[in-house]
Amino acid sequence: MDNFKGAIKFFKDVEEIQNYLNENKDYSNLANLTFIGQEYTEPLEIEKVDLIISQYAGFVGQATKQYLKVGGILLCNDSHGDATLAKMDKDFQFIGVVTNDKTIQTMNVENYFKLPKDRPIDLTSVKEKMKGLNYKLKSENYLFQKIK
Repeated sequence: MDNFKGAIKFFKDVEEIQNYLNENKDYSNLANLTFIGQEYTEPLEIEKVDLIISQYAGFVGQATKQYLKVGGILLCNDSHGDATLAKMDKDFQFIGVVTNDKTIQTMNVENYFKLPKDRPIDLTSVKEKMKGLNYKLKSENYLFQKIK
């Protein structure tokens, strides 16, 4: 889902993208892809999903978590603070990062989301400024699993 013109244009032929996914997947079930060209804060008429991706779009994880299945994955960055909000949200568990070489790292991730001098995370500031924090250790993408 995205209301950005470029995304809408990219997903115009969603069938072609779905065919690509089915030809390149590593599991037996068919991939099911639906693109919705609208603002993510508007109500959606969809069933719960397995994956939500948030990239440079605000607090997508918070606005759409009701549509994510328990056990589902939120993949997000922290450009607008979305990863910080997910990290502090009791509905999510931080499970890993996507490294620069595009692998998923799930071990030794306890040093992420730590500020210099062990300052506490100020969620009010993150929400007001819509900007991620300057953590000691950063990743381009973070993985959270919905647990509630």
